[in-house]
Formats: sequence, structure tokens, C-alpha cells
Amino acid sequence: MLREDLYTPWFADNNWGFEFISGEYIGVVVQITQVNFPEESSKEASVDYHVIKKPEDMTEEDIQSDLFKSTFELVINDILKEAIDTYENDKQQGV
Repeated sequence: MLREDLYTPWFADNNWGFEFISGEYIGVVVQITQVNFPEESSKEASVDYHVIKKPEDMTEEDIQSDLFKSTFELVINDILKEAIDTYENDKQQGV
């Protein structure tokens, strides 16, 4: 898991997201607005998000880069894996 190594999640009221705490995008804060889970025919979830904070020297081109997109996907996949693992453990324990 990458939590607390690459990113730290945050929650406020009904909002949630994460902040990069290491790597190329340290200091970037992302708010997740919606996660759309795939239908049977599709294998990929889609995520609606926006960057709510970034370092002053980081450009919009940096945020739109393929590197940012792949790093973002890495974090989202880590969050979803943790959620699925938690769900499976709770299900096995009858919670």
C-alpha cells in the first residue's frame, strides 16, 4: 500500500480526496467528486476529480501530463484495493 508513503487521504464532511506527500507531485491536493464503477462490459472505473491546491511553481501542463495521470491512477487503484480488502474482511467476519 502506498498510503502514508506517496499520499495521505483526507475527509471533510461529504468530501474526500488525497494529498501527495512525496514524489513529483508533493503538495498537490486532489478532491474526488465521484467514482463511477464499471458496467459489466467495461473493466475500468472512471473518477471525477479536481486539483484544489498545488505548489505555485507547478503548471497546469504538469497537472495534465501523462506522468500525473499515471500517478493519480496509481493512488486511486491503491485506495480502491484497500476499500475492497476492507469490504472482503468485513464480509468474512460477518460485519
